[in-house]
Amino acid sequence: MAENRDRGPFLSNPFVARAARWGLLAWSVIGVLILLWVVYRYALYPIRVIFPPIVVALIVVYLLNPLVNELQRRRVPRIWGTLLVYLVVLTAIGTAIAYLSVVVTHQVTQFVHGVPALLSRAQSWLQSVSDRLGLNLDAKSVLAAFEPGKGSAFNFFGRLTSFTSGVVRLAFVLVLGPLIAFYLLVDLPKIRRGAEGLIPATRREEVNEVAGRVGATVGGFFRGQLIAALIIGLVSMAGFYIIGLPYFALLGAITGLFALVPLIGTVIAAIPVLFVALTSSRHGLGLFHTPGGWRLALASVIVLILVQQLDQRLLSPRLLSRASRMHPVTVLLSLLVGGALLGLWGMLLIVPAVAAVKVLFLFFWDTRSQWPPPVESMVEREIEAEQPVVPPLPAPEAPTAAPNGPPSTPAADGAEPEDGDEPEERRRRMRTV
Repeated sequence: MAENRDRGPFLSNPFVARAARWGLLAWSVIGVLILLWVVYRYALYPIRVIFPPIVVALIVVYLLNPLVNELQRRRVPRIWGTLLVYLVVLTAIGTAIAYLSVVVTHQVTQFVHGVPALLSRAQSWLQSVSDRLGLNLDAKSVLAAFEPGKGSAFNFFGRLTSFTSGVVRLAFVLVLGPLIAFYLLVDLPKIRRGAEGLIPATRREEVNEVAGRVGATVGGFFRGQLIAALIIGLVSMAGFYIIGLPYFALLGAITGLFALVPLIGTVIAAIPVLFVALTSSRHGLGLFHTPGGWRLALASVIVLILVQQLDQRLLSPRLLSRASRMHPVTVLLSLLVGGALLGLWGMLLIVPAVAAVKVLFLFFWDTRSQWPPPVESMVEREIEAEQPVVPPLPAPEAPTAAPNGPPSTPAADGAEPEDGDEPEERRRRMRTV
């Protein structure tokens, strides 16, 4: 009652007090968002060039840190373990590029030279389909958007699939990112200890648990998605080669690249695949020389469906942790937001970011079922945490026994015995009376 009187007649109502706490929380969130926007606009946006290498470095750290930790547990110094992991990974990447670059480069050259012929056949096919359906469709104006360097659709897809805007920035990102990641991997235990030292001791265990969950979720997503994209790319190359699709290596590599985008990556990759299959007039290499047109397009659709099922039924459940998997509607909405904000970078990074937010939300929901927490309980917890621990009092000494008599007590020495502590002899006398 005294606390309610201290709050005043207005806040003594529980509903009003709860509404006031929620209002304080809402205004606090609005203030934090405004502060973040000011920091982004005037502090981070002018130096935005450093963020792509940092993102690449963090991805590399999440991918390689488990291997480095395993070598460190086997008594390998961390710097030598990092060097060994880098050597093995770079050797594997170099070997794959050496074997595939020749085929892919040759097919890229052929595809660039064959784009005008493909567009011409696509125009004829669209015109014939529109005539059969009775539609007034100008196929030339539709395909003009896909002409290299002229159409808006071509520029959109080129901007979507381009890694950076120039060769210099590409080299800057690909060289500086792994270099930063190397130093982060070597000094990661020191960085972790320094970060833990900045956290109050009363909150350190909770923050470590949350950080461990977020790190496991984000790292598991990147590792699982990269391995799944690599397998999907190789399987797609094999499938396109079997059905005789031209440019099978190039289209398989594109399918694997878009598989990094969860859920809809294979659907996006189907656009160039079906375009080549419908407009191709020559047979590609492979076991089945399927003629170009609707037959080759149907065979390509079957391959893509099998690849999609392989990803959804086998790879994703085994490679991605349960915390990384989300509802398809959540994934689609996240991809739309990420693509609208940052293009391909946003589509690649928005899903692990949402998964991390999901982990944080579930943790705070489980540990703080009542939100906002009452002010009184927070103050009591802080007071209890600050109070020193009082050592327990020593136990009373046991009575000493005489050599040939009963144990000595305060009553036997002439002292007045306390209540409930009478000598045994006095109790016998009382029973005999």
